[in-house]
Amino acid sequence: MHAVEFKNISKKFGTFFANEEITFGIEKNSVHCILGENGAGKTTLMKILFGIYKPDSGTIRVLDKEICFESPHDAIANKIGMVHQHFMLIDDFTVIENVILGNELTKGIKIDFGASEKILNALIEKFNLGIDLHKKISELSISQEQKVEILKLLYRNSEILIFDEPTAVLSPVEVTEFFKILEEFKRSGKTIILITHKLNEVKQIADRVSVLRRGKVVYEEDNKDGKLNIEILGKAIVGESVRIISEEKNITDENKEQILSLKNVSLKRENVNVLNDLNLKLKSGEIHGICGVEGNGQSEIVDIIIGLEKNFEGELNTSVKNISLVPDDRIRKGMIREFSIGENIILKKEKNKFIKENDHRKISDEVIKNYDVRVSNIDASLGSLSGGNQQKVIIAREVDLNNDILIFSHPTRGVDINATVFIHSKIIEQRNRGKSVLLISSDLDELTSLSDRLSVIYNGSIIWTFESGELKLSQENEPGISENSKIDILYNKIGKLMIGITH
Repeated sequence: MHAVEFKNISKKFGTFFANEEITFGIEKNSVHCILGENGAGKTTLMKILFGIYKPDSGTIRVLDKEICFESPHDAIANKIGMVHQHFMLIDDFTVIENVILGNELTKGIKIDFGASEKILNALIEKFNLGIDLHKKISELSISQEQKVEILKLLYRNSEILIFDEPTAVLSPVEVTEFFKILEEFKRSGKTIILITHKLNEVKQIADRVSVLRRGKVVYEEDNKDGKLNIEILGKAIVGESVRIISEEKNITDENKEQILSLKNVSLKRENVNVLNDLNLKLKSGEIHGICGVEGNGQSEIVDIIIGLEKNFEGELNTSVKNISLVPDDRIRKGMIREFSIGENIILKKEKNKFIKENDHRKISDEVIKNYDVRVSNIDASLGSLSGGNQQKVIIAREVDLNNDILIFSHPTRGVDINATVFIHSKIIEQRNRGKSVLLISSDLDELTSLSDRLSVIYNGSIIWTFESGELKLSQENEPGISENSKIDILYNKIGKLMIGITH
């Protein structure tokens, strides 16, 4: 039985078709993955299902009943829940206040927080969410915020659960735990819809996939026994093969100048040690990756390096004045959504405080051409673009500053295959120009393929650093062992280090 059926769904914005004649079904009690590039129409379709948008034409049936929701309230009332890519939480509210908002239990004329807390604690324990109900959202990590969104769905007894890029903010360890939660949801009879770009995860978790390209369904397949063909799936998504062009430069260690160092750095926030005697060295002409479970000090390292955090012990030594930063949250930290592309680019151009409107347009035009930014209107606000195109603009701005140190924090989070390849090429290009690149990511494939050195952070300390020779999986180093086996061995070691196991 289908939990959801889309039939000839179309949605236009101006003359642009976000969805065009989309027809497919989602089986009840299954995990259905919806794939496609940024701007392919995935999120638009789910927003139609969740009542945020109305379709221009076509019909939707939920559990064999035709529906047309006027708002998300209607969808929630019909037990449909959605976790958006950019979370819908109020920073100054506590976890419990966010979760029960709009669905409060009352005792007389007062909110019965005690009754709600009892229900929520049972859900937290059942699904091993590990959330403090009385913490403010502003005090949580991104992965913890996602768990709050999941808790909202559970509290509302949602039966059809929509997740928009749910693993984009999670480390590999957290992804494993998230998938356990999904498996528990399936055992409880729930239907899960995932929007994602991560093909290996699709192969692991999906029962069926649907691929959208330019607003249309172009491919569907069951994932029988986890034997989905990743290569065919990738080609269906992008319409052509993609690859990273590295053009590596042979920069010897002797020619790599130490450009920044953190020496015995410790930091307390609210009397909690977040960095503990941490040591880190950045060199010119290399990509230094940092991996670890989110919340182990990665953001604090960035804050110290760029000068936002000065209340630390230890030494920060650098010969560089200005540092470029591609932040971990492009919406909150990387842009002004209402500004155009050109206006966002000039935010950091100190010499050009007074720039005419025509100059904004000229800058926008250059970025659109050089960074393959896809827009329907050159004057469009940056907030109206897809996530991948927003990220390209932010990277264009930071690269254009021509600083000697560039920090890329989760640069491909929530970004499609083509945009990921493009962003990787820009990171490699900066390394090859002799720049020092600090790459922070939760994507092990990204870290191991790009990094010249890779440090693992745990509990606020760098506990291990892999040198370049340890990251290159060549037959020369270990003959007789397949490349896949070497990757498994390397990832297993990294995974153990990320949870503090050093032996």
